[in-house]
Amino acid sequence: MKTATNTHYTKNFQKILVLLAFTLSTVAFTQRSAAQTYKIAPGSEIKVAGTSNIHDWTMQTNTIAGDAQVTLTGKDLTDVKALTFNIAVKNLKGKEDLLNSRAHKAMKADKFPAIAFKLNSATVSGDIVKGTGALTIAGVTKDITVQGKASENADGSISLSGTRKIKMSEYGIQPPSFMLGALKVADEINVIYTLKLKK
Repeated sequence: MKTATNTHYTKNFQKILVLLAFTLSTVAFTQRSAAQTYKIAPGSEIKVAGTSNIHDWTMQTNTIAGDAQVTLTGKDLTDVKALTFNIAVKNLKGKEDLLNSRAHKAMKADKFPAIAFKLNSATVSGDIVKGTGALTIAGVTKDITVQGKASENADGSISLSGTRKIKMSEYGIQPPSFMLGALKVADEINVIYTLKLKK
């Protein structure tokens, strides 16, 4: 037969269990929502696409170093607090050796061996990330705006993908030419990127 005292203790114990469960779920949610450090992982790619008066061309690299501070709420990316990455200029390569050597020379790769980006600020709306940051090419740094799409991969990593048009002349780069100027590379290029972020 239950006594009033036993009933009182049982109710108190149930309240404690409910409070404990709520506390644990809150802690887990807070930990999931806190900014976490991710590294740029294999599977990332930066491609530079351009054109000339004769044909289109591309150069790309899969060797990218950097990291990010991002916030997830559940499985959704809700904030990007920091993002930096850099690539070696001479790792950017296309199918033509002559194009590679001329492009590397134009970007002053021996003097400025790396292209670097550092995010200043970002906003996240749904799966769209908009940000501003400093892009350094050939020793010249310019503030640019970028926009990308975020997606979660099956392995728990996050991919940020987007494109950004820039002009080489803005960074003091003279677009390469070939065959005594018969082939002239256009000033504007399109940077296409996929950054895979993983813990």
